[in-house]
Amino acid sequence: MMWYPSHGRARVPARQRGYDQKWQQATQAFRQRNPYCLGCMAMGRSTRTELVDHVVPHRGNRVLFWDRSNWQPSCHWHHNAIKPALELMFQQGQIAAADLRLSSARAVALSREKHRPTIGVDGWAIPGS
Repeated sequence: MMWYPSHGRARVPARQRGYDQKWQQATQAFRQRNPYCLGCMAMGRSTRTELVDHVVPHRGNRVLFWDRSNWQPSCHWHHNAIKPALELMFQQGQIAAADLRLSSARAVALSREKHRPTIGVDGWAIPGS
């Protein structure tokens, strides 16, 4: 097991949590059918899907893990910057499970609040960033 200070506990390696070859094959097919990040599309941007996120964290529940209705296409930014904040609010009872979907009004508001577009050498935001 690996120790993750941010979690305050030991964490089982990804392969032991189900993220194996079967998962890779299933999510590759999902990404092909869902080529754009759900959160970015909700903001009017077209960013390629980089990974598949579980809307409601499965916490080891194999049925929830493989429930494709609980999957959503995500870019790394939405997965690493927005989803952890939403999950914390969910754990604290501040939002409903539906708000964990990256296209929810709550997720879009949080995305707009945190998003910082890439600035070009001319000092202006690069369109689509």
